Amino acid sequence: MTDNWQRVAGSTHQRGFIDGALPMLVKRAVVAQAVLILVALWSYASWRVYSDKAETLESARHELSALAAGMYVHLQAVLNDSLGAARTAAQAIDANGGMTEIPSTTAAQLLARELSSGEYVRALFVMTPNKFVAAVRNRDTQTLDAPPGWIQPAIEDTRGVFIGRTIEDPIESAQRAFPIAIRTVDSTGATVWAGALLGVDALDQLYETMAIRGGALSVTSTAGDLLLRVPTPTLAHTKQINVRDSDVYRGSVQLSEEGGFVEAPSPFATGTWVYAIRRLGGYRLAVSASREKEAILYQWHERTRGLTIVLVGISILFIAMTVLLRHFINRLEKANTNLGQLNAELESRVAARTNELQEANQQLALTNEELEAFTASASHDLRSPLGTIAGQAGLLRDDIGRGMTDVITQRIDRIQSNVTRSSEIIDGLLSLARVSRQELLNERVDISALARNVVEDLRQQYPRHKVECMIEPNLMVNADPRLMKSLLGNLLGNAWKYTSRIPNARVEVSCTQATGGIVFSVRDNGAGFDMSRAQRLFEPFQRLHSPSEFPGVGIGLAIVARIVRRYGGKITVDSEPSRGTIFRFTLPAAAVTNKE
Repeated sequence: MTDNWQRVAGSTHQRGFIDGALPMLVKRAVVAQAVLILVALWSYASWRVYSDKAETLESARHELSALAAGMYVHLQAVLNDSLGAARTAAQAIDANGGMTEIPSTTAAQLLARELSSGEYVRALFVMTPNKFVAAVRNRDTQTLDAPPGWIQPAIEDTRGVFIGRTIEDPIESAQRAFPIAIRTVDSTGATVWAGALLGVDALDQLYETMAIRGGALSVTSTAGDLLLRVPTPTLAHTKQINVRDSDVYRGSVQLSEEGGFVEAPSPFATGTWVYAIRRLGGYRLAVSASREKEAILYQWHERTRGLTIVLVGISILFIAMTVLLRHFINRLEKANTNLGQLNAELESRVAARTNELQEANQQLALTNEELEAFTASASHDLRSPLGTIAGQAGLLRDDIGRGMTDVITQRIDRIQSNVTRSSEIIDGLLSLARVSRQELLNERVDISALARNVVEDLRQQYPRHKVECMIEPNLMVNADPRLMKSLLGNLLGNAWKYTSRIPNARVEVSCTQATGGIVFSVRDNGAGFDMSRAQRLFEPFQRLHSPSEFPGVGIGLAIVARIVRRYGGKITVDSEPSRGTIFRFTLPAAAVTNKE
């Protein structure tokens, strides 16, 4: 190779190579290559930075949306429970002669009897335009010939539900409460308003455990009145606060009925905040979970700063290499007069520089792989504040003891069943969110064995329910065993539940070979349903049977659908009332193996 190089060098010398044209071309090529590499590197890094920012904001929106959904479910339960108690008292008053005939003391006693809800219900009241009766949690009563000023607007309001502004708490004057009332009609056809005063501080304590660090939870009316916020604003205990003129309120008005996201300055803090808003349409209320945008992007800023430092170092390395190569070529130009002696040295130097470039390129490739390994923000635990409600109900049962009537027993049972249902809903929401976020494992999973384990657990959990189970053997996939267990647990649990009221119950787990791959199926001969109502079956909280028929919160099938989608699959359902249901699903990305 050296001889060839020398012959080429001699021939080039004879053609006038030493005029410097080729070294100049090489220098320009080196500079152009360095510029292109740096431009490509910085372009890729910029794309990754903006992609990471979008992913960080999207992750925060999902987290805030989950918080808003949990608060939405809990507040709806609070409002239903408090208004249900007020409506029950109004019906009892109507049964005893109505507001015009019943003595005020009797009406107050009937109201006090319904004060079995949580501490957040500070008082219950029933009123007409000519009479107002209220029972306060501290055993006080209030009777007026006309409704007080804070509830007077409800008389003029034509809508069925009224939400008032915050007023002084009837028990603790230093605290706040807000009224909610529903329009009813008594047996004579007269309009009667039944409602409750909800304590802001008691609700604040319930929602404090749900709030995320650096974030806030709030409830506002559609008129812009701030009813509660965690953490509490400085002026919230001393005056009424209305956010109608704020950017976040104006942004929320433009959202759909289901709510959405708004980025706007906070009326109570500095900076731009991200709000996840859910509306309680029937109550003219909106709940929101929010967090400062800069706090969300803090980790992204840290990652971007680290990436910038690395890129600057790489850029300096490239510039130094370019300068070094240019310097080498300049020396080569000066040594053109002694080309014969320089050829051997030039060949060795080029080989050395080539090795350096290869090592640098390998280092660059490793650095690029490390830059792609960004991690998502840690998720926060969503803890339920429902323990207080359950505990208070249990204490109330113990305090009353033998003097407890059937009505009181029913009220306490309703509280505890609502607490259990709310906990199940929140757990379901957390499970649904966890399915989308957790990192997938890739292991060989025996679907048949996993299904048999789930069936055995169901037999132990429901020993009185006899079910004939047929599970096809050797159903194997390469997937995450945790997700597969959740998928089968929800589908088989569904089948177990809807066959609980029929004799000769039967459940089958099998698979068939189709054009697009293996199709798994879970079949039962249970209650079934009308397929015309199945359009939204795989969405959260969509149930085709009432809780009194079959228990559940409507999360299981949404979890199943999300797991199937993570593996690039599709799930379908066929059903017929009283003839059973069959779920079919595929898992293309799970690399299903042939049955042994």
